[in-house]
Amino acid sequence: MGIRQFVLSWGMLILSVFFNAYGVFVIKLRMNEIGEVKLNSVKSFFNYFVLLLKSGLVISGIITFIVAPFFFAIALSRMEISIAYPANVILNLFFLLFFAVLILGESITLNKGIAVILALVSVFLLYRK
Repeated sequence: MGIRQFVLSWGMLILSVFFNAYGVFVIKLRMNEIGEVKLNSVKSFFNYFVLLLKSGLVISGIITFIVAPFFFAIALSRMEISIAYPANVILNLFFLLFFAVLILGESITLNKGIAVILALVSVFLLYRK
């Protein structure tokens, strides 16, 4: 595989995953600041999301979340779906776990660690010819 093919397949896949993970992460970060979604009325539900959308960081997350599938489509047009989609899911797990532990202070348990390692090994095995 040449460098151009690698960039247009795995590079786009990783960019898609990073954009998706970033979007989910910054939305979760802001939700941690403002608390749980209020479901006691339609008005409180609506007000919660208005408050959420007042953050520039959340807006950037929504934009990257919307753009991510376009990068995935570029990668998917050059990769087998049986490799691209599992890699997408597993790399999302990896990035989100990394952000959650590093920035949100979530714990990484032995089970989480083993699960991520097994998931990454599975992508490697799927990719090997």
